[in-house]
Amino acid sequence: MAADALPHLSLRDRAVLRPGRPPVALTPVEAALLGAIDGRRPAHELVTDPAVGLRRPEDGYALLDRLVARELITWDGALPVSPEAEQVLTTRIEAIGDEPLRTAARAGWDRLRAARDAVAAAAGDPDRLRAALEALNATFTELTGAAPRRRDGQMYAGRTICYEDTSRDLDVVFGGPLLADLAAPLDVLLRAARWMVDALAEAYGEVFRGLYEELRTETGDGQVALSDLWFLVQGLFWGTGERPVDAVSAEFAARWAGLFGLDTLPAGTTEVRLRVADLAARVDEVFPGTRPDWSNAVLHSPDLQICATDADALRRGEYTVVLGELHAAWSSFDCAVFTPSHPDVERLRAALAADLGERRIRLLFPDDWPRRTSRTAESLTGPTDRHLAFQPASGGEPGRVLPTVDLTVTDADGQLVATAPDGQRWPLTEVFAELLSAHAVDGFKLVAAAPYTPRITLDNLVVARQTWRTTVGESGLAAATRERDRFLAVRDWRRRLGLPEQVYVKLGTETKPCFVDLGSPAFANMFCAMVRAARVDGGDGVSLVVSEMLPTPDEAWVPDGDGRRYFSELRLQIVDDHREVSR
Repeated sequence: MAADALPHLSLRDRAVLRPGRPPVALTPVEAALLGAIDGRRPAHELVTDPAVGLRRPEDGYALLDRLVARELITWDGALPVSPEAEQVLTTRIEAIGDEPLRTAARAGWDRLRAARDAVAAAAGDPDRLRAALEALNATFTELTGAAPRRRDGQMYAGRTICYEDTSRDLDVVFGGPLLADLAAPLDVLLRAARWMVDALAEAYGEVFRGLYEELRTETGDGQVALSDLWFLVQGLFWGTGERPVDAVSAEFAARWAGLFGLDTLPAGTTEVRLRVADLAARVDEVFPGTRPDWSNAVLHSPDLQICATDADALRRGEYTVVLGELHAAWSSFDCAVFTPSHPDVERLRAALAADLGERRIRLLFPDDWPRRTSRTAESLTGPTDRHLAFQPASGGEPGRVLPTVDLTVTDADGQLVATAPDGQRWPLTEVFAELLSAHAVDGFKLVAAAPYTPRITLDNLVVARQTWRTTVGESGLAAATRERDRFLAVRDWRRRLGLPEQVYVKLGTETKPCFVDLGSPAFANMFCAMVRAARVDGGDGVSLVVSEMLPTPDEAWVPDGDGRRYFSELRLQIVDDHREVSR
């Protein structure tokens, strides 16, 4: 099987540069062997390559083992976190040089895939499906010695061996009236998104500048290793202390509160209905327009849920639209769960490059990066995009990879830029664009964390659901243990807060909200168990956020062939044409 160089390391002559650690000196043969490793050539080719200079293949295999032990290479599958992993593993098995080993690996791999295919063939037949899943689990454990499940209870975890993705046999065309109805309220939201992404870039730009000046003083020549700056700034992206994104998000919510008049609402207000025409004069004042100067900042992805009894009601204009989320500075289509369903993926790839530009810096994420699985991984990397490697990771293409240790940061006419060994340069904001985008998505919150906020509607778009915020301790739900007591506790809690019967709840220990029917004893029992577990994990202070269910089951309008109806989400990508991206 092929060995693979770790992408965040860089070979310079006979030394390996490592982020935040001293270089590793190599012998001439070690350097030649490491330089020949590209993640594709099988080991038997490497150890017999005359250019490497090994006397015997056995010496080469021993040397590969030593490089693995020194954490300079990997010598395993090194599979990408993407749906292409299956094909990559197939290719690597076929490249195994030893025929008996190759035959054995191929046979095991074929058995596992056949068991997976049997699961797919059992779709629609519960008993057959159960048996096929059990057979798949048993085959996996027999072949690998590992359990067929992992990370129970975690979100974005890749918990099981296989999953099902499908495309509904349904074509929907949304006409001009619906889009025209949404244009005005979305314009308000998108102007606010423009303000926020600019504020984020400015706030973190000040951090970058301060750290650069400190490091420049130490180097004395004006050049700073990107790996050093990258390491120092991570706490201000992901740390638990005060971060620039927190201040921007708080200011963002405060500006919305002023625009909506939330601080002056009469007590007991449950809904705020506003007309965009009445706000138009103030929107530019509250969220002044700026020109985004980093690529991701020009694209925003709102998720919309349409409330209607059926498609005919939609045609008659009898509907309300709910904003699920607005992914600021984020392309929600650049995701492996969506692109396989598109009939022309290359058209999508070209369109994204046209919107965001070429030579973008994409991050090469470690395999255990939070919220990242083969379904959520990006899937529209452009032909000229580069992968920035900052930790051990798999799936990097040698021609794209840029280790942070290879880039230097300098001041070019007042702008911080990162320069690669081949002379290519990027503004430092572009290097951090994907981290900034992740925080723009999480920071786009229209209301602050008050105990209660009413439903807020702009024209015909609900931009914030009615929401209640409390804690696990204040709810009193963790103490009940018997099913009857749990149901009565939930009913009392619902009455005290004035909650609807059907709600979404989000515990501070969980990644995603879940649906709860407060009138159902089964749901009440499950919900109290979740609250109890959250208290065990984080104490009485764990947050508990409740929002109204909107759309309701009566407003699920997407039909199937048997007349059943389903909830749906309309995902949009909207490009800010008021832009000046400098790269």
